Amino acid sequence: MLFVKKVFLAIPLLATALASDLSTDSTNSVVPVSGKVMVAAQATSGDTRIYYQANNGSIVQIAVSNAFTVGQFESTHIEVPPDEVRYNTLLLSQLPPKLPSSWSLHIFFFSPDNILSEYFFNGSSFEGGPTCATCITNEGFVGAEGSQMLAGSPETISEAVNTGSGWSVASLTT
Repeated sequence: MLFVKKVFLAIPLLATALASDLSTDSTNSVVPVSGKVMVAAQATSGDTRIYYQANNGSIVQIAVSNAFTVGQFESTHIEVPPDEVRYNTLLLSQLPPKLPSSWSLHIFFFSPDNILSEYFFNGSSFEGGPTCATCITNEGFVGAEGSQMLAGSPETISEAVNTGSGWSVASLTT
């Protein structure tokens, strides 16, 4: 399994929950979502971001102002193009915000070449991709064949760790 030190891995959402009305007003229509592998993050304000891997492979963000019963749908946007993502490998982490209204989100996934990859929210937009010098993508960490795990010591789990001086991979030991 992939663990990223000091991050909160969001709880996956059920696809049927996304198809629910965003308010009790019967004039609202549902937000269509076609895809699998969903994760979400919520700010202390209730502001919610839902990420899912669409059927074409892209990673899409849905912005909602709060819980579906009281919030409003705000927007949807492709954050990661489909040619950068191996299907069914989406993970999301949310770091504690520096300010109550700020986000610190990281979208992790494996590339088609099986490299651990990242897009992160920089305060105003997402940065990432194969040329991102500050992303974990640049480290070239390889995933275990056919899984969502980092390649490491056999029969154990590994984690990608950023200690402040750079990224490294460590296996769980006793």
